[in-house]
Amino acid sequence: MTEKTPSIDQRELQRLVLEYQYLRQVLNTISQQLEILNTTRLDLLKTKMTLDGISVANKNAEALVPIGAGVHLYVMLRNVERVLLNIGHRYFMEYDIKKAREYIDKRLKEVDETLKKLQEESANVNKRLTEIAPILQKYLRSSG
Repeated sequence: MTEKTPSIDQRELQRLVLEYQYLRQVLNTISQQLEILNTTRLDLLKTKMTLDGISVANKNAEALVPIGAGVHLYVMLRNVERVLLNIGHRYFMEYDIKKAREYIDKRLKEVDETLKKLQEESANVNKRLTEIAPILQKYLRSSG
């Protein structure tokens, strides 16, 4: 018994093709955003761990500080009670370690919430793509 290809007109077929292409682009954009957010999340977690380490460090303890391009600098810690925190657009504020951790925790929560929303959106887009793909494949096979 052969399965009949559902009858769809040319206009509906074009609409499905355009929707499929659009959804693929949306999915690509979401994937890029997820990658950026995951990188940001890792950076925030590393910062949180570093703040934890600094908060228990002794004055005049030696530390390695990354200065970019894989280069680290040996430094002596003088003031381990306060840090400068970039609050956006090249503005910095001085915070004690506790407040800096609270700020990082808040940012982590925001990133996690955004990640969750994007993952849900990605799942919805994928679901719709899996609904459209078989229809297009059947029609293209039968008209091929």
